[in-house]
Amino acid sequence: MLCHFDQSIARRRVDGRSDRRRASILDDLVIEALQPLDILQIGVQGQVLDDRCGAAAVRKVRSLSEAVSVIAQHDFDAIVLGSDVADAWPTAAYEQIARLAGPTSILVQADFVGPMTTIKQRQHREQDVVVATVSTSLLGRLALSAILRNRALTEKPGTQIG
Repeated sequence: MLCHFDQSIARRRVDGRSDRRRASILDDLVIEALQPLDILQIGVQGQVLDDRCGAAAVRKVRSLSEAVSVIAQHDFDAIVLGSDVADAWPTAAYEQIARLAGPTSILVQADFVGPMTTIKQRQHREQDVVVATVSTSLLGRLALSAILRNRALTEKPGTQIG
């Protein structure tokens, strides 16, 4: 999916220019509808969701070893993996997290998309998203999108998406 969030209809004012407040309000409505939700954030600078998100719990860790321990103890609605993992190369971190995550979607922020998409294909992780961006707000929105998709598919098992 390719889109330009700066040109999104949800962000436009009547005069056609971007309105960040409106996009934030719409994000808040999605978050409220999804609550409770839990996101694991690994090696990402900043916060993928604001502190004002209520029951949206974002657990932030910096290392792969911490992430492995947390995933073993808790189920998450989405995992956001950044390129600043403290104790592993991003590709090695993605391989290990993908093995542990089960059906949980992983959103991977990568400096280079190619190696991550190869791992994604090899691990048969169709639900994962690999993106080259440093925008934490975009990572947050993509994580919400992944959660919406997973919950919709859970309600209708057997649905095929191409």
